[in-house]
Amino acid sequence: MTDASGCPPRASPPLDDAPLPTPELAGLDPAAMNGALLIGALRQHELLEASEVDNARLQSEVAERLRVQRSLVEEQAYLKVEADRLKAAVAERTAELRASVSQMEAFSYTLAHDLRAPVRAIQGFAQLALERPGAEADPSSEYLRRIATAAARAEELIQDVLNLNRVAGQPVRLEAIPVEELVRTLVAESPALGPDRADITIEGPMPPMLGHKPSFVQCLANLLGNAVKFVAPGERPRVRVRAEEIPARADKKGSGAVPAVRLWVEDEGIGIAPEDREKIFEMFQRLHGPGLYEGTGIGLAIVRKAIGRMGGSAGVEPGRPHGSRFWLELPRA
Repeated sequence: MTDASGCPPRASPPLDDAPLPTPELAGLDPAAMNGALLIGALRQHELLEASEVDNARLQSEVAERLRVQRSLVEEQAYLKVEADRLKAAVAERTAELRASVSQMEAFSYTLAHDLRAPVRAIQGFAQLALERPGAEADPSSEYLRRIATAAARAEELIQDVLNLNRVAGQPVRLEAIPVEELVRTLVAESPALGPDRADITIEGPMPPMLGHKPSFVQCLANLLGNAVKFVAPGERPRVRVRAEEIPARADKKGSGAVPAVRLWVEDEGIGIAPEDREKIFEMFQRLHGPGLYEGTGIGLAIVRKAIGRMGGSAGVEPGRPHGSRFWLELPRA
């Protein structure tokens, strides 16, 4: 029997015949195949165990990280509570300290102010006793002179304490200061700075400075007073006052470039040793005994305190060729 093409039909394989083995398994016997399957199953089991171990480790790490995160959140909350508590405590202590300082300043001012009257009375009565007829022949006149001198020194100290309290306590309102006008007025109106006592040269023009006018006048008076006081015995004081502009530079807060003016008070006096140039700006620092140069040791402390509150600075440099060159620096107005 032929098909349409004239060729005999192909015989179909029986339906229950097995497929031909693949080339990879053709040469293996059943025992080898079973061994390979067993090894594969073991390998799969090992991989499954390893994955389970890795999964358990990852779960442990995730749990640990969650625990650490919870701990960090708890610690942050605790630290915030502590920070708020400390902030409140600092604010409370600061308020208490300010109140205490204010009370001390008020007390010292009141005490110094009230002491002036009895000190002036002691000085006045001692002077009256020295001026009475025949006082020069009285052996007690020397004691009266010592009383009058001590009273005058006490009054000077009281005045410096009052000045320090005023500089430290009064509000500072900055304004343009006509420096040259203030210098000339102060020199003209102060008896200790008159032409019969000292040679003071004022070199203008002087640019205006930005500061607190009353405090600036106090600083200037203290520097000029020292310049004519600290000279060798028998020498006439010679003082030079001048000003120079300082190029713009960043201010203390770093907010920008600020031009400044430096006022110099230069003398030809006894000078200051290098190791004492910072010490003299501290409270009650005296480099000489009271018998040689009178003073309270507060004047330069007032200068630095006042100029600092105005946002400026003060210092001293050696004179040329001798003496001292004090300076005050403030922003240019």
